[in-house]
Amino acid sequence: MFTGPAWAWWLIAAVTGVSLGLMVVALVRLFGRRSDVRALEREATALESALVGATLPEGAVAYDAWSFRVGARFAGRVRIVVHGGRVSVAGPRVPDALYRVWMWIQALLLALVPAMLVAAVVLLDGRWLLAALATFVGSWAVSMVGAGLWPGLGELGAVETGRFRALDFPLASVREVDVGRGWSKGGLGVVLFPYRAAIDAMAGRRAVSFFGPDERGREVRFALYMTSDEAAQALADLLRAAGR
Repeated sequence: MFTGPAWAWWLIAAVTGVSLGLMVVALVRLFGRRSDVRALEREATALESALVGATLPEGAVAYDAWSFRVGARFAGRVRIVVHGGRVSVAGPRVPDALYRVWMWIQALLLALVPAMLVAAVVLLDGRWLLAALATFVGSWAVSMVGAGLWPGLGELGAVETGRFRALDFPLASVREVDVGRGWSKGGLGVVLFPYRAAIDAMAGRRAVSFFGPDERGREVRFALYMTSDEAAQALADLLRAAGR
């Protein structure tokens, strides 16, 4: 399995370097974008947590949505409220360190697969094909297990009060608002490339995505799957009107 001509190993090493390099660059983009402002992370209000009896302030607009597992780290059912020149997004959310580890493990495993496929071809060894399959399945398993556990983990923080965590930031800090495929901007398009086409198809005209600040002063992607095409377009228009 580890024998073969020198040129074959040089080719495998080159493919490994390029594949890992592209993935590392994508991950750095995902976690390294800086924002001009810092969002406020706080306990969500009764309205933002969709509690019974909560009333909508005059002039406020609220939408319920389902969040993609993108850089803003929300997942499951969320509520976005726009009021007084500010935006708040509230719902289940996981810690930053856990999200980073989850993304790095699945991404680096995935980046090894192309080199293993090349090795199977140039070395004419089917064991490399099996290794590639096992590595891809490992990356997929990490992705699926994390995605399945995420909403539950985020909801643990709301057990006592019934209130989630919210990110609160200026409406003017929102930029690059998209409907549909834009959810994968900022590095996720590379990190999740095997699944991107399927998620694009699911996003259709209902997924509203945009860049906004997080509580650490980074610019992260928000991606919200709305309850209807009309709600998605209305939210996108509202964010674009005051965003950048």
